[in-house]
Amino acid sequence: MKNHLFKTVSCGLMLGAVLFSTSCKDQEILSENEKVELDGSDESAKLGVPTKFDEVAFANRIETYLENKVAGFGYSIIKDGKEFYVNNGGDGYARKKIESNFEFHGANARQEIVAATQYVTAVAVMRVLEKYNLTLGHTVHNYLPKGWVPSASFKALTFERLLAHRTGLIDYANLNDLEKTVEGPINTTVFNEKAYQFSDANYELLALILPYVHAKELAKQGDSGLLNTLNSQPTNSSVYYVATTIYGNFVRTYVFGAAGLEHADKIEWRAWSPTGPLSAEKATKGYPSRSGSEPGLLKEDNLINGGATGLYISASQFAKLQYAVKTFKVIKMESVFAMKNKLLGFDGKLNGSKGAYYWKRGNGKNCETMVIDFGSVQVAVFANSPESEISDPVVLAKMFESSLHP
Repeated sequence: MKNHLFKTVSCGLMLGAVLFSTSCKDQEILSENEKVELDGSDESAKLGVPTKFDEVAFANRIETYLENKVAGFGYSIIKDGKEFYVNNGGDGYARKKIESNFEFHGANARQEIVAATQYVTAVAVMRVLEKYNLTLGHTVHNYLPKGWVPSASFKALTFERLLAHRTGLIDYANLNDLEKTVEGPINTTVFNEKAYQFSDANYELLALILPYVHAKELAKQGDSGLLNTLNSQPTNSSVYYVATTIYGNFVRTYVFGAAGLEHADKIEWRAWSPTGPLSAEKATKGYPSRSGSEPGLLKEDNLINGGATGLYISASQFAKLQYAVKTFKVIKMESVFAMKNKLLGFDGKLNGSKGAYYWKRGNGKNCETMVIDFGSVQVAVFANSPESEISDPVVLAKMFESSLHP
């Protein structure tokens, strides 16, 4: 067991390492009415007795839970604009010693966050809608590549339905088939009932649609440069390349930059460092086990379309982004409330003693991510081997509740 040193830093400064968690289980959204089960030590919270959040206890619980379970982890806890962590905010390895250039994990170690990327995409979409005075109820079919012919069903889809995974669109698991998703058949039951059905295709489309919103609205203001560039592309592949460039620049400026993240202009959907792009061999890898000698999985590039997955970021940066969004520095109060009330960019919520806890999970490539907004506290936890249950939101929620004291 390591010698614990607790640190607290202002959210605006460079901070320590990240807490990391893993779980390979693909779980469904938890009921809005599900109550976090508390143990006896949290009786005061259940009875409504005024409580104080103990950030030291929460950090230590995360560390104790993960340090003997996963290859590496990093985490960040932000309370009222200040970041908390123990030691470097994690333990283990981002790259094991069996790899070249091994590296320790921690709050500032960058890792792929898999589907938790969708939280960032949702924030970016809310921002572009605000920027151009559009609403969640606007239909999306006017913001597609030139020559695509959306089906009658697709023409009825709105920004809200894509953001909430309530479309019925078919995911062919291949970006080259995204046009087919728009023009082809649809799951009529999901479509008609506006039921929830998770699909990466919804967010891949949002990352393609956002650049067209940006370009078309700029054209209305007399600047047609981006729109002409998009419309002049000869193939879908070249369209994706241009659109992804526009999308990435928009997110770096209006989301990461607005949140005041360090190295906001360098953040990518591929391996990167503060000096620029990084070889995947030198990036955080995903391992099948904590102690095995198997080589880790490389970080793949998501430079063609990163709306659904693939963002490479640290837990410290992500928690800071959560705080900036929560305090309306990135999007307006109405947009933040809409994201929570309609579960846009979130997988679900838990009802705890301190209100609703909104969460988003990312699983895949031996990596797991869990981010939760506890209201006054935001936490991001990353892990790079699938041997814990950290991507079950109840695990972190119980730790949080157990860290509330009279």
